[in-house]
Amino acid sequence: MTIESIDYKKLTCPGSPFQSSFWAAVKHGIGWKPYAFSLHEEAWDSSLLVLVKQLFPFCYLAYVPFGPDVFHSPTSNVSDFMKQLSRQLKKLLPKGVFAIRYDLPWDEVNDPNVMWLSSRRFRTAKESVQPDGTVRIDLKWGYEGVSLGYRDRAKRSLRKSFQLFEVVAWSGEILEYKRWYEIYLETAKKDGFAPRSSKYLKALLALDGKVNGDVNCRLFLAKQDKRIVGGIIVLFTSQEAVYLYGASLRLDNFSCSTSLQDFAIKQACQYGCKYYDLFGIPGPKGRGQHLAGLDLFKRSFGGQVYYRTPTTDYVLNFFIWKMYTISENIRYGMMRKARNQEGSSPSV
Repeated sequence: MTIESIDYKKLTCPGSPFQSSFWAAVKHGIGWKPYAFSLHEEAWDSSLLVLVKQLFPFCYLAYVPFGPDVFHSPTSNVSDFMKQLSRQLKKLLPKGVFAIRYDLPWDEVNDPNVMWLSSRRFRTAKESVQPDGTVRIDLKWGYEGVSLGYRDRAKRSLRKSFQLFEVVAWSGEILEYKRWYEIYLETAKKDGFAPRSSKYLKALLALDGKVNGDVNCRLFLAKQDKRIVGGIIVLFTSQEAVYLYGASLRLDNFSCSTSLQDFAIKQACQYGCKYYDLFGIPGPKGRGQHLAGLDLFKRSFGGQVYYRTPTTDYVLNFFIWKMYTISENIRYGMMRKARNQEGSSPSV
């Protein structure tokens, strides 16, 4: 395998938006330093975004979101491929990196027997950074075909929603954003998840169209009698649309969440995406139970359940890694006690 450093600003986005120059710029704005590499092995070529953050003096964590593209590499044994990759990345990353953390791409449809990386240096995280399970909708049939595949729960909700809510793309009006963010904070307090800062989410939306690459970021708003009652943020690439964040009010025990997702799915079809990713349900073996409240809601749009390998660290310094994981598990335990409710999304 040959690995070469490249300018992260020139990364293309053939698959996940989390492996793009857009996502590198997003994370660079909150303290992560992006590194990009080209990978070559036999007739296979790929690219890789690695994010590095200093956590202690002279101690860094390297993080690979939804990469590398292990399922198309010529190496049949994924653990061997990942070991070889990690050893080469170690030489190209800062000396103080104590672990390289991987969130691998989605693996099997409806198969909880996901792959686990095996090696003396691989350690499976107690809690995954990104969800272990998701619902992905194949959009090849177009919006009409996809909507016919909605389950009764979603269809019933939409029949009522069409009479109550209007969903539109955010125009850029700052007062509309502020109102949606107030609802987002209310949802976070009610459902017990840690909200992203307004500055972070505004930066995410402001980067749309300003970074080289094939990623677009959109905020869709639901209105009732011209009053904003909810909204979601979705990333779009040529391959997939990914739901990131959402919040909605419950009015007479009913919310606009189904209307918002339906609108986003329709936009993804018009954009030419191959998949719509509802991003986040519990994973296999009881992992990710803080997402249990989202399961029925996200499955109601049809689609297929996908699972993936849990977050896995390639450990370079066991002592520092152990100290960090102890503190991290305490933090996750505090953040993920409450279960997210219908229409909300895990943080990314």
